[in-house]
Amino acid sequence: MALTNDDRVEIRDLISRYNKAIDTGDADGYANTFTPDGQFIGIVGTFNGRDELRAFAEAYSTEEQYAEFYSAQHWVTNVVADGDADEATVFSHIQMVKPLPEGGTILLVGHYDDIVRKVDGQWLFAQRIVASDA
Repeated sequence: MALTNDDRVEIRDLISRYNKAIDTGDADGYANTFTPDGQFIGIVGTFNGRDELRAFAEAYSTEEQYAEFYSAQHWVTNVVADGDADEATVFSHIQMVKPLPEGGTILLVGHYDDIVRKVDGQWLFAQRIVASDA
């Protein structure tokens, strides 16, 4: 069965929950947007499973390890999801914006290529790949 409108809304909500969690330092919330064996492949490394994902989010929320991205906000648009009731591929554009006293700066313009799965009635990332378009 094709994706329903409810599925599409829930997938967009997943993306928003991911953004809120990583941008506010909620490491558990971030890890829980992934399947237990989920994978994030990004410009800062590859992280597999919720334990590694949680540790990444904890480090990301401190200024020491990921100083360039500290306090950045994820702005995601142009979400396109294709799939069925159990699994979908999702494409979206991302800008990472760092607030600064003089207004802010764009740190990254890129896109996500995602695989999402419905697990116990909830859409989660099975794999999330972020790529810079620069």
